[in-house]
Amino acid sequence: MKNINYDLLKLLHTKLDTVWRLEKHYIEDAEKVQCHSVDALKQILEDDKKHIAMLNEEIKMRMEAGEWN
Repeated sequence: MKNINYDLLKLLHTKLDTVWRLEKHYIEDAEKVQCHSVDALKQILEDDKKHIAMLNEEIKMRMEAGEWN
């Protein structure tokens, strides 16, 4: 696998993991203690969801162009 393809997959995996953790634990934990970080965590969640969509599109384009190997 080309380094760039691995890099894109690794980034996607990291973002997916972060989104899962934010949705399942981090935001809820911050809300329970009325932490001032709730808004920041929610913004990070939305940003990471956008980044996931961008990475998915980039991977799709590379596959369609025959650059995925």
